[in-house]
Amino acid sequence: MDELQETSSQLEKREVFITIDDLLKLSEILYQGMLNLSQQRHPLSIRKGVGEMQLENKNEILKTGTKTYFFDLETAQNGKPYLKITESYLTGETKEQVRNTIIVFQEDVFKFSGYVNVMAKKIE
Repeated sequence: MDELQETSSQLEKREVFITIDDLLKLSEILYQGMLNLSQQRHPLSIRKGVGEMQLENKNEILKTGTKTYFFDLETAQNGKPYLKITESYLTGETKEQVRNTIIVFQEDVFKFSGYVNVMAKKIE
């Protein structure tokens, strides 16, 4: 009986080792995770403990015939959010990319959207 207990305790103390098959499975999981991460807009900002950022969609993209508009919510150094709107398009023959950006601060965003709505109604 003592021999059985002794053998059992020796097995418990034995270090678990990882096989090549285990490593291959782990590497496949890591590879798929890296592929998924690389398809994110800001892959380096995805970290544990930043769940709120993942739940909120802080970026929107509007693609039109010749232009793309990016609407990004950013945070200023003082911690206040602001809206950054970027227009991107390619020029005529040279196909050079042009980007124009405007920033709308938190205290002005509702006035700004009001004027956009007013002007949109005038265009119709």
